Amino acid sequence: TETAFLADQLERSFYGGAWHGLALAETLEQVDASMASADAGAGCHSLWQMVHHLRIWLEIACQRIEGDPRSGELAPGADWPEITDSSAAAWQATTVAFEEAHRRLHAKLRAMDDAELANPVSGSDATVRGLIFGILQHNAYHGGQIACLKKVPGARRSGK
Repeated sequence: TETAFLADQLERSFYGGAWHGLALAETLEQVDASMASADAGAGCHSLWQMVHHLRIWLEIACQRIEGDPRSGELAPGADWPEITDSSAAAWQATTVAFEEAHRRLHAKLRAMDDAELANPVSGSDATVRGLIFGILQHNAYHGGQIACLKKVPGARRSGK
């Protein structure tokens, strides 16, 4: 079904098997708190901020599918917050929350039938189908940024 296909693509974008290269989880392997919080300079967001941003939009996608009309209304700075706790435990909590947000959206998509993909999405002009395609594109875009940022010398303070 189309829903199963999109759910598979969502999994590939997160865990692996995407044709473009490494998926999000693969890209984040061996990233520790030091690397994640490193300042990339030149107005760039840190790896940690990108993971937070990705998680927020996975959560918003779920909220929009559920019909929450306020989904996507974020307080200033909520999308790209400053990282105030750069401990290993805080980084692990961030990555766990990111994976949980992915799993929730994936489960929601797997529970749908194909007809529901044409439903309008709250807070957007898109349909559920369009929203899922947008999430797939968003994952690929920021996954590429993360892969590049890992190569920045200052982001490699941990030696990995």
